[in-house]
Amino acid sequence: MRTKIVFIASVFLLISAVLISSCSGSSPAHPSSITQTLDREIAKSTQISNSPSLQVVVVKDGQIIWSRAFGENSSVDEIYMNASVQKTITAVSILQLAEKGLLNLDTDINMYLPFSVRHPEYPQTPITIRMLLAHRSGMGDFPYQFEWDTAAAFSPSYRPAGPSSILKMTHEEFTLSSLIPEGENYNPDSWIFEPGSEYHYSVSSYPFLRFIISHLSGQSYQEYIKENIFDPLGMDNSSFCIEDHPDQQVTPFTRIDGANVEIPLWNGQGSMMRTTANDMAKFMIAMMDLEQTGDHQLLSPDSIELMRHRTTEFNDGFHSGGDLPRKGHGLGLFIFRGGWFGNGGSAPGYQSLLRYHPSTKTGFVIFSNVNAILVGGENYRSVRSDIYVIQDALISILDPRLAFIWQNYRFIMIGVMLICATIFCFAYRANRSKTRKKKRD
Repeated sequence: MRTKIVFIASVFLLISAVLISSCSGSSPAHPSSITQTLDREIAKSTQISNSPSLQVVVVKDGQIIWSRAFGENSSVDEIYMNASVQKTITAVSILQLAEKGLLNLDTDINMYLPFSVRHPEYPQTPITIRMLLAHRSGMGDFPYQFEWDTAAAFSPSYRPAGPSSILKMTHEEFTLSSLIPEGENYNPDSWIFEPGSEYHYSVSSYPFLRFIISHLSGQSYQEYIKENIFDPLGMDNSSFCIEDHPDQQVTPFTRIDGANVEIPLWNGQGSMMRTTANDMAKFMIAMMDLEQTGDHQLLSPDSIELMRHRTTEFNDGFHSGGDLPRKGHGLGLFIFRGGWFGNGGSAPGYQSLLRYHPSTKTGFVIFSNVNAILVGGENYRSVRSDIYVIQDALISILDPRLAFIWQNYRFIMIGVMLICATIFCFAYRANRSKTRKKKRD
């Protein structure tokens, strides 16, 4: 019996090793050998996807090696909203200010504000900028955050409108009214855990960080980003207002009962980033290349490594709702297994993914102009599935070893369980033999 168990476990390990080795060995070594595979496989994936249009960009070794647009009336120059992918750019801006000595990540944020901010249940616990970046500040979502962000562009068709007095507020006014107890938009229930104690993804923490950037830099958030990120990297098709590139804006859609329905083009209070996948690829290249100098060096290598340092471990299994298997969150970045980093974005009419692997200097950006955040449910899940079909295809080409493990997770887990059972049987039989020997003696 023991011989059979050993034989089965050995066969499993041998097959797994051969498959993983052959899979990793099939990874193309040069960008020129990847492009034909991308042309063939990504075109197949876009046929499965139900997105009206898509932009997909792949980078390798500091260069854009493949850039395509798919769908009706689509081109690589059309502009999409990148939604929460903007958080990574905000995080870079905060760390730039830290490098300039304008802030310390671990100092009480009240040192940098013209007003005091405290968790109502933990007034003695300081809140730091590091906590805000890592979604560990205890902050939840402000009331009417969505309505203010969208300027009620989807009311009353999809969402009820908030109070007109709040919708008319500037970014500074909305932030102040949401954070101080006497503010019109203040609600103590917007605060959840004790600052620093737990992870909670906060929609409102990064708009707050945008306010801090403006306050400390003496510029508007938009001006700061343009001067310190867009212009140095040549991101000429990136801005925060539709009016900056009126003829390049892609039409946004929501999804209702499986059908893509056009929705209004909305401006996001002039603080939501609009860009192309090619422009975001330039940003991603800068995040990977720690040797860049001059205007192209966004941050020091130490600061970039700090962003990649895991602040929170995710215990949600190997899969995360169709996404790459997640390990945790750093500062403005999600951390994935296999050495991948990135962020994702979801906003009415837009969906985006940015993923990069700094060790292999490989990455990709995917933009889609449909989202079902307005209606939710199965429609929302189907939209996410559309963009993950593209991601799966890219991972299978760019990181076949991870793709193999990801796709054969159950098989691998069965093998691991079998090996553990084998070890247990060995230990049990050895212990039993010792017990019998002692009795005979």
